[in-house]
Amino acid sequence: MRLREVLGLRWSQVNIKLGVIKLSAEDTMTEEPRTVFLTSRVREALDGQPRHIKSDWVFTNPETEEAWKDIRKVFRRACKAVKLTGVWFHDLRRSFVTNARRRGVPESVVMRMSGHRTRAVFDRYNIVEEDDLRDAVKRIEAGIAKNSGGSGQDLDKVKGG
Repeated sequence: MRLREVLGLRWSQVNIKLGVIKLSAEDTMTEEPRTVFLTSRVREALDGQPRHIKSDWVFTNPETEEAWKDIRKVFRRACKAVKLTGVWFHDLRRSFVTNARRRGVPESVVMRMSGHRTRAVFDRYNIVEEDDLRDAVKRIEAGIAKNSGGSGQDLDKVKGG
């Protein structure tokens, strides 16, 4: 989720039991509604999040009882506590996109999950490194080894040009 989507999150949008967050069109940058499915880790974190009687906001500033507007200082302190340097909140989106793709989630699904409408924007978030290229070759070779002797044609054995 984008920072604005997180900070504007209301308990009325969250169903911890079903593990979903429902974002309406006005809650998203793309102005398209989106369902966010939660990992067990996020469900646990949300379940432990204190709820304020007077507020529907999930992340409530205790001084104002309103949604947090600016979390830069809080985020820096959290990063410092776990010895992370040079990390911005927005980096988490880029990491999600890259890690989901590396774990084999189809790119079209990652785009829907992250709310990226265009391939060009998705490609800016999807980091491809040499290890990814190396892993791709290993997967190709594993597929050739698995399929040799099968009914498919191994192009390495095709003669002629």
